[in-house]
Amino acid sequence: MDTNKDTIVQAKVSGDSMSPLYLDGDIIDVDTSAYTFQKPKINDDVLLEHPYQKDFYMLKRISEITPDGRFMVLGLNARQSTDSRSFGSIRQSAIIGKVIGKVTSPNSEVID
Repeated sequence: MDTNKDTIVQAKVSGDSMSPLYLDGDIIDVDTSAYTFQKPKINDDVLLEHPYQKDFYMLKRISEITPDGRFMVLGLNARQSTDSRSFGSIRQSAIIGKVIGKVTSPNSEVID
């Protein structure tokens, strides 16, 4: 994924940490310029860099903004998620962009 050229990038969801909203195989649209002029907000779904693994990206929801301006991020499926419960808060620079849409994969069930 090259986030330097485009403001909207696509990424493929891998795993079940954000199910049932985002399923393994879904394609998400991410706006990499969403936070250029505004701060991330609680309940934003974001693509971020893993805090310890280079070139590994995570899809999480912002659950809290700490007094020092850092972000707590959680997966929707707590049993399947590595998130701020294990690695703590993240800095804004770790956030690649805001999820603005998804394309459901052919193997995914549509959930109303």
